[in-house]
Amino acid sequence: MARSELALARARSAYERAHVLSAVRGIAIASALAAVAFALHRASSATWPLVAALGATLAALGWRGGAARRGALAGVLAGLPPLIAPALVFAASHGRFGPACETCASNPTWLCMVVCFGTSSVVGALVGQFAAHDPCPRVFGAAAIATAALTGLLGCGTTGLGGASGIVVGLVAGGLTGWITAGRTVRA
Repeated sequence: MARSELALARARSAYERAHVLSAVRGIAIASALAAVAFALHRASSATWPLVAALGATLAALGWRGGAARRGALAGVLAGLPPLIAPALVFAASHGRFGPACETCASNPTWLCMVVCFGTSSVVGALVGQFAAHDPCPRVFGAAAIATAALTGLLGCGTTGLGGASGIVVGLVAGGLTGWITAGRTVRA
């Protein structure tokens, strides 16, 4: 009986350690994304709370495991285009690369907002497609949309309320569209 209890304790310890390491990995990913965001965009008063929310969300979903962990990582990947695209648009339109949106906080351009909405819609549709094929589509989709929105808001949030609402609406609309179309093709 002592051997089985020892084996059970070791298995439980390994299980818990794997979940804790996954949570720590989520915090490390959020820290890396914060470094990218600070290199590409001007920090606003909302940046630090967004970084904290992203870190907490990735840690919680990573610790949870399964579809939540898969969706969180997919969401981070989906949030990268809205994080990077405004900096590229700013560089292309102003002929220089640096903290994008230096003027976006006081005078956001329509082009930046359209880019935030457009990239968010496209990646949202992709998230919806992947969620529809996951064994737990609702958990995967919710985790992916949450982390994609927080990741993208690190970039699009610098354009103000228009960019922030653009990413959230774009991700949700694109995600629902992707989910619906994927569901129709799966059943057909």
